[in-house]
Amino acid sequence: MATADDRKPGNEDSRRDWLTLDNAARIYPASLSDWSPDVYRLSATLDAPIRVAALQMALRKVFPRFPYFQVHLKRGLFWYYLQRDDEIPELRPLGDVPGSVLPGPTGSGHLLRVQAGGRTMAVDFSHVLTDGSGAMRFFGTLVTEYLRQRGIRVASSEPFLDPDEPPSPEEFEDAYCRYCDIDVPGPKRLSPAYHLPDPPLSIYRVITGRMPVNEVLLRARGHGASLTEYLVAVYMHALARVRAGGTDGSEGRGILRIEVPVDMRRFHPSRTMRNFSLYVSPEIDLRLGDYSFREIVQRVHHSMVLQADRRELGRQIARNVRAQRNPLVRVLPLFLKDLLLLFVRRWLGERLYSGVLTNLGRISVPEGTGPHIERFGLMLGPNTRMKSSCAVFSYGDELNVSFGSVIRSRETEMLFFRHISDEGVRVSVSERSGNP
Repeated sequence: MATADDRKPGNEDSRRDWLTLDNAARIYPASLSDWSPDVYRLSATLDAPIRVAALQMALRKVFPRFPYFQVHLKRGLFWYYLQRDDEIPELRPLGDVPGSVLPGPTGSGHLLRVQAGGRTMAVDFSHVLTDGSGAMRFFGTLVTEYLRQRGIRVASSEPFLDPDEPPSPEEFEDAYCRYCDIDVPGPKRLSPAYHLPDPPLSIYRVITGRMPVNEVLLRARGHGASLTEYLVAVYMHALARVRAGGTDGSEGRGILRIEVPVDMRRFHPSRTMRNFSLYVSPEIDLRLGDYSFREIVQRVHHSMVLQADRRELGRQIARNVRAQRNPLVRVLPLFLKDLLLLFVRRWLGERLYSGVLTNLGRISVPEGTGPHIERFGLMLGPNTRMKSSCAVFSYGDELNVSFGSVIRSRETEMLFFRHISDEGVRVSVSERSGNP
């Protein structure tokens, strides 16, 4: 007979030696590649060179606290699944840009890669495991424990997790299924969006702008927008200017639409450490005419306010969970599901967006660790369809905005940072590139 504890969210998953993929993760394995946009990197640059032995000790202590990340991706007859494995990942040399962490469904290996080089430590994550919120809690816990191993006194791990505490069963849950109202109608269908016309190259480039966060907030409020809304509008304005100067006929698609992830933990009291994000999709239709920057900000602001609503976002949950539970989909063998999900991903996902902007928010650290952490970093993986992506967060007084691109032209990034600079914000720009 089941007890009340047995019925708690995530309890069954927490006891098994394998896990089902959460609803959002199911679409990713079908399109695994070295150039997968489903990989992203969190990094921290500290006040002294990384001590490999201390970082390895920290990883040995922290990793068992996150058993839902101690997994390998495996193929089943009908679905992929995550096989639990207690092995601790080996440290790798730090790569220039996020690289594939996926050995392939028939191979073995964890879905994250821990790296170090110079004064920087980093973890590349697969979205099969978790979203930015879950990744930041793991990474922050690892950084904190590393500083302890270095001899830094840290009384509390808050806002991260205590590696000595056992994981809660709720951290394992598929929150999409828990908070799904299956009878809610799905969202409206979207039409294809404009994409940057340049062909993708074999090099992935990341251009990062650092600027005082208070200065950018002041400009955003002056336009009646939040920080994220303001940055989305600047991004959209830059894309509109690139499109206006195009000569290859690609301007025929006049819709500029940006994918903006939303952490659903803002709306539901979930403690899941797995994926629980959806997205809003602000857009402008340039077939209707040109828009000034002020008009773009207003449209982005009102669109995001209306879409970032628990009930509206519930439409996406209902649509996605219904598809997962569809009897015809459930009985399809995995090789046919792969083809179906690859089609959905390419033609009903990336095709609909001109770019993506994700804002991790303000990063806070445990008391006593701040003086030893110079800066954090966030990079998204390469996307050969949208070709451009933007990752944002703030730490201390600094706002960090990183553009990833697989094309030769730097025009979008140049227009973005020049616009902010022209509004009186001090911007420092750096660039790195490499092969994933």
